[in-house]
Amino acid sequence: MNIATIAREHYLPAMEKRNCLDTAEGYRSSIELHVIPRFGMMELEEIEHEDVQDWVNEIAPECGVGGAEKAWKCLRQIFNWAMKKWKLRLWNPCTDVKMPRKTAYKPEVLTTRRLKKLVRGFVGHEFEPTFIISAALGLRPGENYFLSWSDINWRTGLVPIRGTLQEVKGVLYEYDPKTAKSERDLFLPPWALDRLHQLWVDAGRPKGRIIGAKKPSQVYRSILAHIKRERLPRITMKNLRHTWGTIAANLIPIAQVAAMMGHSTIQTTFRYYYALSAAVTKRAQKKIARSVLGKTCEDMYAGIVVRRDFAKAA
Repeated sequence: MNIATIAREHYLPAMEKRNCLDTAEGYRSSIELHVIPRFGMMELEEIEHEDVQDWVNEIAPECGVGGAEKAWKCLRQIFNWAMKKWKLRLWNPCTDVKMPRKTAYKPEVLTTRRLKKLVRGFVGHEFEPTFIISAALGLRPGENYFLSWSDINWRTGLVPIRGTLQEVKGVLYEYDPKTAKSERDLFLPPWALDRLHQLWVDAGRPKGRIIGAKKPSQVYRSILAHIKRERLPRITMKNLRHTWGTIAANLIPIAQVAAMMGHSTIQTTFRYYYALSAAVTKRAQKKIARSVLGKTCEDMYAGIVVRRDFAKAA
């Protein structure tokens, strides 16, 4: 049985049962674009380690290092799935494949001042509530779209995150949160809670979904169009979450940021959101200097003549 048959008739249908449809579509796209054109007609036993390494090196310039890595992971998963499913005694040729060097991922984020300007610029917009929630809680877009007005506790500001709404080929699907730790309870800050309550009352105290009958793609396009039209600081919904995480990581312990963002491990938070700002770096350096080395040059070199006598040297 060749790779194309295994992928299309067995592996992908199994993934669709286990994962969200958009995740499964991502697998399918990578397999159809990169895996099958190269290995589709080959049997599992025919693929060698050198073949996989050469393939990764070839597609990396075309689809980027991230795309090459995703395609390689898909091929590796196909092998692992087939070996487990049919109890095959094979060596996975995707093992020990060296990936091209990946540049550090630096999401586009806003400063607190620009974020405030952006929030104020959405006053009166149809999807102002959705934008406020993203700016205040740093939710994943799907988690935000899933929320209903009835989820908000107007007395305490509690917002339970219990699901995600995703759109695949125009059809809406509701799923559980991305990971077990993504199911969490968050609290709106006073400014967001008060403004949302005003909007809720003005709308007639609805109980349904906050985005109403609109689809996520419609909400997303409307927000981007408003930002462009009003010449507001440009940001995507995903990078709005990155902005929240980056600001929070420089203000509160990183473990708290990971829990509030619903990350499965704290390493994810470190990798994407913890960036040392100039101010934080200088404060840390001053503390180390005062404790270990001394505050000034005189403190460090007390009792030692370090200034060179240039007159004698001449």
